[in-house]
Amino acid sequence: MSTRFVFGVAVFLGLCAVVLGYQGNATLYNPAMGACGKFNTDDDMVVAVSHVQYGKHSDSLKAPVCDRCALVKAVDSGKQVKVKVVDRCARCPNGSIDLSPAAFEKLASMDLGDIQVAWRYVSC
Repeated sequence: MSTRFVFGVAVFLGLCAVVLGYQGNATLYNPAMGACGKFNTDDDMVVAVSHVQYGKHSDSLKAPVCDRCALVKAVDSGKQVKVKVVDRCARCPNGSIDLSPAAFEKLASMDLGDIQVAWRYVSC
């Protein structure tokens, strides 16, 4: 492999990361009182982002990601859903998220419980 090819691939992947945002797994969770300080239910279109994306803040209620919206796309089906960040997922690795049942159901059967997704922040 030539150095130019490797460099070209690296630049392409970097541009994709900017456009796509993050990639990881999406799992089901039942929201309640989230780290952003609001109560949500299974019927709300909400997400808990990885502790990496949430960040560390002296006052977690004022994390910059709170109340931001994200567009989540299921890798297999291509289905998309818009959700609001309301919580932090302590066990999620970088790029992975927890979705409320209402949001997960828009992407895949809840029987799956875990799917591959790509997501990015968007305007609400």
